[in-house]
Amino acid sequence: MARAEVGDDVFGEDPTVNHLESIVAEMTGFDRAVFMPTGTMSNGVAIRALTSPGDEVICGSRSHVYLYERAQYAMIGGLQMHRIDESESGCIPPAEVEIALSRGEDQHYAPRTLVALENTQNVMGGLVLPDSEVREITEICSNRGASVYLDGARVWHVISSSGEKLRKILSGYRMVSMCFSKGLGCPVGSILVCSAEDEDKVRFLRNQHGGGMRQAGILAAACLYAIEHNLPLLSRTHQYARLLARGITRSPVLRMLNPEPQTNIVIAEAPEGKAGAIADALESLEIGCLALSPSILRFVTHLSLSERSVKYAADVLSAFGG
Repeated sequence: MARAEVGDDVFGEDPTVNHLESIVAEMTGFDRAVFMPTGTMSNGVAIRALTSPGDEVICGSRSHVYLYERAQYAMIGGLQMHRIDESESGCIPPAEVEIALSRGEDQHYAPRTLVALENTQNVMGGLVLPDSEVREITEICSNRGASVYLDGARVWHVISSSGEKLRKILSGYRMVSMCFSKGLGCPVGSILVCSAEDEDKVRFLRNQHGGGMRQAGILAAACLYAIEHNLPLLSRTHQYARLLARGITRSPVLRMLNPEPQTNIVIAEAPEGKAGAIADALESLEIGCLALSPSILRFVTHLSLSERSVKYAADVLSAFGG
């Protein structure tokens, strides 16, 4: 990062950012890639770019764009989110997408022009969306004249878990956002891939959201390093998650909600109202986790951990509360 060659990215003059964008566009099969500081900004820019004020966006009830982005679509984009409950696979059911898009052109309704998916599905335990369901949704949207967007903050884990090529996983989407700070170990960074036709609007909205970062090559250098060195190692974090899950399964007070994690996220249920207190108690034992609700805890494994530290956490959790 310290040796990165830099320039003014707002004017397209940062060679390290330009190189990162070129590399990611080639990896994904999209025409263009645009570097962003955060995944929330990437989501906001993409969804605004693919809609008009007054539109409705179809998304999952437990999706990041609905739960964790401070209603930015209503506040900034003049958009309304139409929720559909995810199935156990983590994907919104294609049949319900079909119903949601079948209202036609009745002037009483807001246009539903975009479906937003999330892969991996975060709060359901890092689930990899079934390819068959995704393909069905993209076909439905194509027939109905709607676009499909992917919040792919953790799509790197899909590659590692499935063994599929990134281009295949991302085919059918109009735009995709991917984070470098989710698993790949970067301090900052997300990237949005799009068509050449959509690039100007994406860059305009990025600046409107405050995403003009000037000499951002310092950050892009970390992302380039992560693609080359950290991406091939992600399967290790999946092994860590399974090891941690086995420990939690033996806990007298916690109940595993995804006993066989597909990727790097472990979700456990605590006694009602106790999740926050349990997270605080675990922190005192040097085990970090997040209370997603009064009764749900999320544990995330990453490359900064060692197998020894994960085994320690699993052993503590197996006896915790006993």
